[in-house]
Amino acid sequence: MKTIVLIANSDPRKAVIGGIGVYAKNYVEYLDKANHQIIFIGKKTNGKIINDYPNLTFIEATQSTKQSDIVFFYNLFKIGRKLTLPHDAIIHAQRSDWIIPFKQHNNPKVVTLHGSHLSNVALKKGRWLAIFYFLLERHGLKLADDVISVSENKIEYFERIYGKAIACKIRYIPPAIDLTKFIGIDKRKARNQYGLDQNKQVVLFLGRFEKEKNLKLLIQTIARLRVKGLFVGSGKEQATLQKFAKIIDADVKFMPPVRNEMIPQVFACADVLALTSVHEGFPLVLIEAMAAGIPCLSTDVGDAKKIIEDGVTGYIVDDNTIVDRLRMILDNPADYKSKCLAKSKSFSWETSPIAYQLPNNVNMIL
Repeated sequence: MKTIVLIANSDPRKAVIGGIGVYAKNYVEYLDKANHQIIFIGKKTNGKIINDYPNLTFIEATQSTKQSDIVFFYNLFKIGRKLTLPHDAIIHAQRSDWIIPFKQHNNPKVVTLHGSHLSNVALKKGRWLAIFYFLLERHGLKLADDVISVSENKIEYFERIYGKAIACKIRYIPPAIDLTKFIGIDKRKARNQYGLDQNKQVVLFLGRFEKEKNLKLLIQTIARLRVKGLFVGSGKEQATLQKFAKIIDADVKFMPPVRNEMIPQVFACADVLALTSVHEGFPLVLIEAMAAGIPCLSTDVGDAKKIIEDGVTGYIVDDNTIVDRLRMILDNPADYKSKCLAKSKSFSWETSPIAYQLPNNVNMIL
């Protein structure tokens, strides 16, 4: 039994959205079943506690759901100064800057890279904040004893930005999911549950409503093909996207995040899952869709090409091809089901590399 300190801006006891939140929750489930002690330092979020993990201690690093990631980061320093840990406890941050507040601890430190957060900062906050985040990210990567990238595609990017000395620490370990959750869901019952027409073709987006998701492209595609869009999640762009869909007469139903155990029912409603992001790391939602037998469309981001085989499990698209490729899938979505199910098996807990050795010979269990 080990003590693992997980740091993420989410709360695994509640409904979570977004890659980091889902990834962290999946690891909590695995660690809890393996009877490891988990200290999860996370963010105050809305909603009821729906998941009980006997081996989890949750520490809220924010006092309000409205407090930003900057406040979260600042409060990590306070927690880091007070936290007492066993000498062999492992500190595992889901962003490189989040390891910095625990610098004084001599425990092994691990960072997981979920794509390029630096690109997000540059897109949303501008050049000067991006430079500041670059310095934080570099410092965090230097402090880490070991670095995991969930995206093989991004390792070359980090070498280009931060050099070989940091890149040589990085190992590629793709995310894993519990495939059994997605099997045997009745499509008709699922659509009835969410008030969806049984005879309409449904294009699903599941995630955060943020700029980098490029959702206006998807809404335009839905409008052109006169199909139903089901957007499940939340984010800063929601009001803008709802207004845009109304202006161009796109039939899009916006739903708030659902309880995590209900996510398989959401996938069961769909004929296809679409991801139109500007950048991603490893889009876990593609694997979840395929585990439900749902074909996928994605822009060429992160490791999407490692997941989607053109014409077999879906298509890689751009602005010029998305309409035609979506139409091709919707002509016969059932034709893709068996290949999608087969592909998802490559990312099950049973086949994922879940144990590895830290440089200082301390066993890390994930």
